[in-house]
Amino acid sequence: MGAPAAGKSATVVQPPAGPQPAPGADPPFDPLAEGRPLDYGAPQIIGRSACGAIRSSIMADVGVPHFQNDVGAPAIRIAAREFMCIGARPPFDHPHVFLDMGSDDEILCGYCSTLFKYDPSLHGAETVPPGCSYETPKAA
Repeated sequence: MGAPAAGKSATVVQPPAGPQPAPGADPPFDPLAEGRPLDYGAPQIIGRSACGAIRSSIMADVGVPHFQNDVGAPAIRIAAREFMCIGARPPFDHPHVFLDMGSDDEILCGYCSTLFKYDPSLHGAETVPPGCSYETPKAA
């Protein structure tokens, strides 16, 4: 290759470094991509869940309903498809696990074997039997 013609400049195109996604595939997630804010730890709204609740980029206890089964009910009807099961109230709780029914109407907790059933007639923290919702204590 010779020098560029008069009035034209030469452009060198460098291939990007690292592995590239297959043609048609989404590029890998880059948290430091241009235009992405660097506010670590602050929740960012990323869309809506199957039941219409706002989903954020971090899994925080804020806004995620928590349920417990102190009464030992074989099944609990709830108004949420995405929630946390804590087993029993502390100090007798099991690891707090996030459960997502997706499009199903029930899910079994792998720790305490409580069967949670989605009931669209319930609202907010209502449960059947009553009293199975759990409010996370606020930090002082």
